[in-house]
Amino acid sequence: METTDAIKKRKSTRAFLPEIVPTETVKKLLNLAKQAPSWVNSQPEHVYALSGSTLDQLKKEYQQASANGKKSNPDIPMMARDKWSKQCQANMQKWNEGLPKTLGPKWGEEMGKHSDVLYNVPNLLILTLPKGYSAWSLYDLGSFGNSFVLAATDAGLATMTAYQFIKYPDILRQVLNIPDDEDVIIGIGFGHADSADQINQIQSERMDLGDFVSFEN
Repeated sequence: METTDAIKKRKSTRAFLPEIVPTETVKKLLNLAKQAPSWVNSQPEHVYALSGSTLDQLKKEYQQASANGKKSNPDIPMMARDKWSKQCQANMQKWNEGLPKTLGPKWGEEMGKHSDVLYNVPNLLILTLPKGYSAWSLYDLGSFGNSFVLAATDAGLATMTAYQFIKYPDILRQVLNIPDDEDVIIGIGFGHADSADQINQIQSERMDLGDFVSFEN
């Protein structure tokens, strides 16, 4: 697959088939992702690759915590939508308005049903950074994550980069033995998409270049 095709084909998938991606394939994708740019080659990320019984345990712990009303407490604090820029708020609102068209009037319940089970992902990466990380490391980690996502797309896999995976960092630390000197930043679920599930028909529009690019010649 051409790079352009992988970029265009990539989308957020919210329903997966149970087939686990083999470890050797995951290693191949990670070896590609590690070629992402890194500030002075610092390579600050740590990656926890989950599948099988470990991922099953995490899903069980998350579901129990959610059922008990446990509040999320991510290492990177959430920001209320009304604190985002006007441009960001407008884009998020437009996306929300499109959900009923795809999922119907009970779209919120449908979204929650899938997120509560962590989208049934068969494979999951948890990405961390050392506490006290440079702000530049966030860019590095984002580059690493996106490189992995594009490599996975090129391999015919579907992906989901989501807050839902990292909303309970204390549970992640317990299940994965993540040390206290690492901050949990983001999770990437991947595998084969359940093409029969309507939730995977959600589309996101991107802004026109004129809305966010200033050409200075």
